[in-house]
Order: sequence, then structure tokens, then C-alpha cells
Amino acid sequence: MRKNLPILFLIFSIFFPTDKAHAQSRAVQLGFGLEGNMNTAHGGAFGRSISVDVQLFPYIVNGVILTISDDFERFTAIEPEIFARYYLPLNRIPLLSEKALFNIKDGGFFVQGDLGVSIDMGLSSNVTPRLLGGLTTGLRYPFKDGDYYVEPFLKTGYPFLFGGGLRFGCKF
Repeated sequence: MRKNLPILFLIFSIFFPTDKAHAQSRAVQLGFGLEGNMNTAHGGAFGRSISVDVQLFPYIVNGVILTISDDFERFTAIEPEIFARYYLPLNRIPLLSEKALFNIKDGGFFVQGDLGVSIDMGLSSNVTPRLLGGLTTGLRYPFKDGDYYVEPFLKTGYPFLFGGGLRFGCKF
């Protein structure tokens, strides 16, 4: 038990910071998404996702996403993945900081690396797990003092080739 105390303390200090300023920047955010992707060899698939993320540093966010994609006939993929996101600090460039699109608090343009597993299920009873890797780019636009957000995104990687969609969520 004593070996686990430093780990428990670290987890507790990340999720329950002591001052209010850090609590605002390290809030947990829950998101839901809809997307279209090329998960099947026969064409496109429709995906639904749920995501949870935590902002640990000013421009870096870590989290998990669970996506379920299918073509409603013969293919389904379940994709649990972890991600690391970097928000581009475009509001620090003087020429761009005056424009509303680039001066977004608690959001903005981002680049994200994804890593996980894709569990593919076809018509037959066999299940095929594959390593999932990808790169996502998009824009998180917050509403109502950053409590809610909308996030259009585009992604590429393996095994889905490419995709795009819209996530929406809230901070709690």
C-alpha cells in the first residue's frame, strides 16, 4: 500500500487541485460525437463516440475516446483509444490575436495524436483486433464561458484511412 501512495497523491492532485485557477484549467470535459469515416473496405461507415479529456498543462490535453463505427449491414468496429492533444497558441501571434477565431480561451485549433486498438467484426463470427494509430486536427470552440463546446475535426490514420465529424460536450 505504501508504494501506491505517491501514485494516488499524484492522481488526487491532478483531478482535485487546491486553488480555483488550476481547477478551471484542469477541468474534466465530457464529449459526444458523430462522424463519417472510411472504416470499411466496401465504403464509408457511420461512427458515434464518447470522449473524456483533462487539460494538464496550458496547451496540452490528454484523454480517452471510444468510437463505434458501422455500415448498418455487415461491418462494425469498436475503437477504444487514448490521445494527446496540443492546442496551437495562435493567439500569441499579434496579427492573429485581434481576430475572434484565433483568440479563443479554453480551446482553439489543435493537433492530436491517437493510439488504441480497432476491434473489427464482420459477417462471420471472427473478431479481428488491429493496432490503431492516427492524427486528428480540428477546432474546439467553447460557448458560455467555456462550459460547453463544439468541435469539428478531420482525422487520418490506420485502419480507418480518413474521417471527419463533430463533437460536442461540456466541462464539469
